[in-house]
Amino acid sequence: MIKFEMRSSKYGVKFAGMLSALGAVLLACAAVFGAEATAPSASVTAPDTADPVGRIEAHYRALTDLQATVVQKNYLKPVDKTQTFDGVLFIKRPGKLRLEYTNGQVIVIDGKEAWFYSRKSEQAIRRTFKDFEQANIPVAFLLGAADMRREFEISFPDAAKPLTLDLKPKKKGAAMKKIEIDADQTGSILRMMIYDRSENTSEILFKDIREGVGVDDKLFRFKVPKGTEVIEQ
Repeated sequence: MIKFEMRSSKYGVKFAGMLSALGAVLLACAAVFGAEATAPSASVTAPDTADPVGRIEAHYRALTDLQATVVQKNYLKPVDKTQTFDGVLFIKRPGKLRLEYTNGQVIVIDGKEAWFYSRKSEQAIRRTFKDFEQANIPVAFLLGAADMRREFEISFPDAAKPLTLDLKPKKKGAAMKKIEIDADQTGSILRMMIYDRSENTSEILFKDIREGVGVDDKLFRFKVPKGTEVIEQ
C-alpha cells in the first residue's frame, strides 16, 4: 500500500497520492483472503516441509494471527522518487487485516469491506469488493501464502538461498509483474519485493514478528473518527 491522500474537486473527492501506483497487487490472494479457514483433512496432502515452497505454505496454513512491524519503501518510476513508511501490521485469518502507519494512515479489512483512512485529510474511503484483487494492499499477500503454487509460477533465483523465491502470477493481465520473497528456516516471510508492470517497486520488511498471540477481533472494526468525511466507493 502506497501513501494516499485525498482532495475535493468539482468532480468529487479524488485520490491525490499514489494509492494505485502498484496496481491490484493483492490479485492471487483473493480466494484465500476471503475464504474460511479450515483444518486440513485426511484427503488433503500436507506440504512437503523439506521443500522451500512447501515449508512456507505449511507455515501460513497453520497461521491463525500475526503482529509485526512493517517498513515499506516504494520506488515510483514516473517521478524517480522513493517513499518510506513504517507501521504496525495485524493479520487474523480468515481475511482480516489492519495496517497502521506512523504518518496517520490506516487500512482496515474485516473480510467483507475495506477502510482507507487519512488523519491528515480527515477523510475515510469505504470500499466493498466482489473481488479482493481490487484491494491493492501488498502486505495482504501473507494471507495467500498458504497456496502459492496455485496462483504463481515459482523459481529460485539464487541456489545458495533456497528460501528466496521469485513468484510470477499465472493470471493474465495481472498488474503485478513479480514478487520476490525471502523467508527464514521456519517458513516465515521476512521480506517482499513487489514489481509492477510500470516499473514501480515496493519493498516490505517484516520485523518483530509475533504469531499466535490472540489478536483481538476489535482491531478489525474501523471506528470513524469524529469530523471525518466518509466516501463510499
